[in-house]
Amino acid sequence: MGLILLLTAPKIITKVGVYRYLFTVIALECIAVLGLADATSAIATGFYFLLHNCLVPMILFCLDILLEGETVLEKNTGKIRSIFLTITNCILVISPLITGFILRYYSFSSLYFFSALFCIPLLLIVRTKLGGVGAKSLRKTHMLTSIQFATQNKDLRNILAAQFILQFFYAWMVIYLPIYLIKEIGFGWQELGFLFTIMLLPFALFEIPVGWLADNKFGEKEFMIFGFIVMALASSVVAILNTPVFLFWAILLFISRVGASFAEVTSESYFFKHVTGSDSDLISIFRTTRPLAYITAPLIATLTLFFIPIGASFLILGSITFLGSVAAFHITDTM
Repeated sequence: MGLILLLTAPKIITKVGVYRYLFTVIALECIAVLGLADATSAIATGFYFLLHNCLVPMILFCLDILLEGETVLEKNTGKIRSIFLTITNCILVISPLITGFILRYYSFSSLYFFSALFCIPLLLIVRTKLGGVGAKSLRKTHMLTSIQFATQNKDLRNILAAQFILQFFYAWMVIYLPIYLIKEIGFGWQELGFLFTIMLLPFALFEIPVGWLADNKFGEKEFMIFGFIVMALASSVVAILNTPVFLFWAILLFISRVGASFAEVTSESYFFKHVTGSDSDLISIFRTTRPLAYITAPLIATLTLFFIPIGASFLILGSITFLGSVAAFHITDTM
């Protein structure tokens, strides 16, 4: 469903406008999260959870169009994307702490209710502030034509592959790392909140300087290769570190996200240096890597877990993540 929404969004946005579309998607997201807070059956919970997971990429897609439309000089793309990502990721850094605190005193229903409250200021910002942002006119193309162009262009093909592997890494970690740390290692939810806050700090610390260096000194290629190699090595170490020592896990997960932060900001910067705000079809294809990864990762993990323990499965993740460095190696650097 998320894939269908992303692939059809450019055509809808050309008719209704990006602002109206974004406002509608955020309003639906608010309804979905409130539905999760109030759901009393498995069917209702599944429906609202599916709706939520389909809508979040649409919000990011609309913001991509608006942000790219405001980017005048492509040489500043790394700096602009890194600031955007850092702001987004700062929220992710503090959210595990907030989640741990809420779950300590309240239920999961309350957690979703508090989450829905944040949709209100977002709606107000879109309504009152973003209407004046100069989104470029969207180029009218056929999605199949854009897919063919992206797959035939060596640089676009490899950066899409790198982005897919990055999202695959995120999907695997989001789903299976908490299970592993709680069921096998023995951490509790509150410890996980602190652990994940430390783990996510690199996204707040490194993406702006790496984005600036990619724009002005080195280009994206070297940082991207380094990031994927670090992610692959750290994922493999997860498979052999079985001690419940908080410090060891905090250091390991911090290092893994150092690599992820390098790969994230440089893959975003590289892609958006090759498109404009009017290339909504190509931006849509770029964002489909996330739902594709969240479909593929559980399928591969499920097959893997039939044969090996969950801890050892992170060796598989490390091997797949290493392929990101191969894709990055084959792109033409911007400097």
